Amino acid sequence: MRNTVTTGISLLAGILLLAGCGNQSGQSAQDSADTRTSSSTSTSNASGVDLPERTAPAKSLTLEDHCSIITEQKASELGADQPPEESSSKGRKGCHYRKGEPGTRSGWTVFVGLDSDTTTKKFASKRSGEFKTINGYPIFQMNKPYGCVISVDLSNRGSLFVNGVGRDLTNKENNPHCKFFSKFAKTAIENLPNA
Repeated sequence: MRNTVTTGISLLAGILLLAGCGNQSGQSAQDSADTRTSSSTSTSNASGVDLPERTAPAKSLTLEDHCSIITEQKASELGADQPPEESSSKGRKGCHYRKGEPGTRSGWTVFVGLDSDTTTKKFASKRSGEFKTINGYPIFQMNKPYGCVISVDLSNRGSLFVNGVGRDLTNKENNPHCKFFSKFAKTAIENLPNA
């Protein structure tokens, strides 16, 4: 039942993006570069979470400038062609990065923010997806038909939240969204100060 609801919500979000109304939710992909993720993955479901151990130092979960999580220059290197926009998503403060104008049939939007109230383990316990690791930080990711949601284990108190949606519908069969959006997670991890 949960998968049916999640799929329905994902499809609705995709339709809204096509209509130009979905600039608040997210992310997409066209690229594929090395993000130093481990090749081993495990699957999570609501019955239990087997989060890999964090082997890197805990990161700070506070920022005064939410768009400093990824600098404009770094976002541009990742393909963004619109100015970063401070925003929030489901109570999380962060920043939207975009490629392409809203309402067009190509491009993507990604929200990157810190969640000081929800750990990756808690986030994963209510969803189905897979675990990977980026530079010693466990990540939980949910690959969606036209996007990806990622939670990164930054500390014992909270996490990094990445939510991306793509508007390029010509690449459905090669769904590289999580591979692409994990580059934003990796860049944020490298930019955030240690706790």
